Amino acid sequence: MTIHLTGTEDFGEFCQDVQFNEYEGKSQLSTWFGQSSHRWTILHRNLVLSICDNEYSQPVISEEKHDDSPELTSKFFVSGGTRTVTPNVAGVSDDYEEVAGYNYLFSLPDVREFEYHRANQRAQNIKIYWHPNLLDSFQGSFENLPALLEQLKENPIKQPFHQPLGVTTPAMQLVLKQILHCPFVETLRQMYLEAKVLELLVLKIAQWGEIIRYYSDRSISALMKLNVCIMLKLF
Repeated sequence: MTIHLTGTEDFGEFCQDVQFNEYEGKSQLSTWFGQSSHRWTILHRNLVLSICDNEYSQPVISEEKHDDSPELTSKFFVSGGTRTVTPNVAGVSDDYEEVAGYNYLFSLPDVREFEYHRANQRAQNIKIYWHPNLLDSFQGSFENLPALLEQLKENPIKQPFHQPLGVTTPAMQLVLKQILHCPFVETLRQMYLEAKVLELLVLKIAQWGEIIRYYSDRSISALMKLNVCIMLKLF
């Protein structure tokens, strides 16, 4: 039996515990078909940290409607995974998988999507919501920023996109573990999590740049080999 959850109305019906203050909140959904928890923390520099943990005994399809905010979302799957269907959105695949051990970057303003959660599988993910102008809050210049990030930094996000950014490295995994097991509360928790979120974004942007350079170098190498072959045929 597949359970369909459509928007905040259904989630509100099942949520048994909701707590929040001016900088942090958490909700707990507990039903006959499983459990889901969500904890979010508002940080400085327009950063928001979100931790989601789901495990259902039945397949669940949840509908999500993104707001019109132009923010970016960096998403790290710690365990499990989900299939996501995003129908009729230019620049975004209609049907894709997000899985444990990989991380993603996307912006989906005003987009409606459907997440398919498998039965008897724990799916845990950490998301960071941030704006490209975050980089402007630091002094100095940035060398070799990925072209897409440079473009987003200069111009507001206009088109939705979803981009896999590769394997979650051991360094990233360590930071994710530290976020999940934060030893502090209240103000110290905020300070600690903000430091870890910034560290995670640094590792992610650096990885993104390395991936682009790797494929760029391979393209240059292939082009050089092609030129050599052409020259040998000519002479």
